[in-house]
Amino acid sequence: MIDPQLPLQAAIVAVVKADAEMTTLIGGRIFDRVPVNANGIPKGPFPYLSFGSADTTVEDTSCIGPSDCFIDLNGWSREVGYPEVKRIGARAAWLLNAKLTVQGFEVVTHRVERLSYQREQDGLTSRVILRLRYGLMKAA
Repeated sequence: MIDPQLPLQAAIVAVVKADAEMTTLIGGRIFDRVPVNANGIPKGPFPYLSFGSADTTVEDTSCIGPSDCFIDLNGWSREVGYPEVKRIGARAAWLLNAKLTVQGFEVVTHRVERLSYQREQDGLTSRVILRLRYGLMKAA
């Protein structure tokens, strides 16, 4: 199986960092691994985006057949209430519910499957979880 997750992640990062409105919202901070302090607590300025879980399912046994890629993208805010994290979620959903350019692959389907907002247990942090789904086919 040829897993398109890494080039898909690169495409997501490129789209997010290229957007002026998203830059205003998160200052270009999108992490694969969130920087943490010695206690394991996220450090640095909020807000930001980070990659969560990712899954790939393959629809056939060939190495070029279509793959469905699912990625959770998390948006984090420490502003009071939900407004900031909801702006981040809305903008990210608008940007990523699109046919991205994924190196070595053709995007067959694309959509944001879910937006979920929640408060973290610390009582200070709000989060949006975007569940992204892309159907990809190895480029000819």
